[in-house]
Amino acid sequence: MSNLLLKITDCRLTIGLLGIRLPSAIQSTIGNRQSQITWRLSAVVMLSFSVLTAQAEDTPRSSMRKGLKAYHAGDYTNAVQQLKKTVLEFPDLGNYNLGNALYRSGDYEAAAEAFNEALRTTDLELQAKAYFNRGNALLARTTELTQTEQISQAIELAFQAMDMYEKSMLLQPDDLESKQNFERAGNLRLQLEYNLGRWYFDQAESLLPQYKAKDAQKNYQLAEKQFKHILENVDPNHGESQQYLPKIDERLEMLALAVEAAEIDLKTAFQYIADYQYMLAAQRLTTETDERKYAFDLKPDLKKRYEETIKKNEEILKIIQDLFPTTNIAQ
Repeated sequence: MSNLLLKITDCRLTIGLLGIRLPSAIQSTIGNRQSQITWRLSAVVMLSFSVLTAQAEDTPRSSMRKGLKAYHAGDYTNAVQQLKKTVLEFPDLGNYNLGNALYRSGDYEAAAEAFNEALRTTDLELQAKAYFNRGNALLARTTELTQTEQISQAIELAFQAMDMYEKSMLLQPDDLESKQNFERAGNLRLQLEYNLGRWYFDQAESLLPQYKAKDAQKNYQLAEKQFKHILENVDPNHGESQQYLPKIDERLEMLALAVEAAEIDLKTAFQYIADYQYMLAAQRLTTETDERKYAFDLKPDLKKRYEETIKKNEEILKIIQDLFPTTNIAQ
């Protein structure tokens, strides 16, 4: 993300140092008094002058000047503090400059909000720059979302950034930087979308060896949905997404067949029991395979039916063994 440079434009207020004008009564007092003026009155005048000076230096205009000076000196923390004082008086320009300082200080979320406030301006040039810089702030925020579960949020930010650059281009069609960053944001979005689909697939693959088939199935389905979303809404020719879909179909079909096979085996065991072939029923019921374990996790009620049938069949076998201890009941 370091190649997405923030566009900074000097949007300074042209202001001079504000002179201090004392009230006329005080001026008259100072002009008419001679050497007999007391030190107390002098102290009062000096105090009044100091208070007025402090107040004059703390205006939004002076804060703007101080903030921009700090900004260009690289003192972004002080720049933010000063420029925050300007946004009420100058909501468009103040927020724009504040956004620049916040961006440089690394507070991308606050910067994006400041640029959003600056968009209220009627100055189309400033509006275009605010769109551009808000796009940069949104993209920069994606670098802070490093956890896997934050990919979806990063995708949304990249998508919003694309919208910002597009609006900037509408106002300034010849702005090459907006076009370049629009493409970068699009590429980032595609990569993040793909990473999300791949993460779902990898999660599913890691769950199968643990026989957590239900969770694996859910992640395969999410991966399938994500890759189809990429092909339908982002890039219809995305080769990596196309390659994953057959693999996912194969896994989902395998899980579906595992359930089907377990249900057939149970039905077959019931038929063996009905034909008094209890040992064959026991063999069919107690066979352990990966597919059988997948089926049990996918359909807990099926597992319960197996367990109940196995128990009843074992009871019958025990009764037969007790009645006919020398009888071979194996089929």
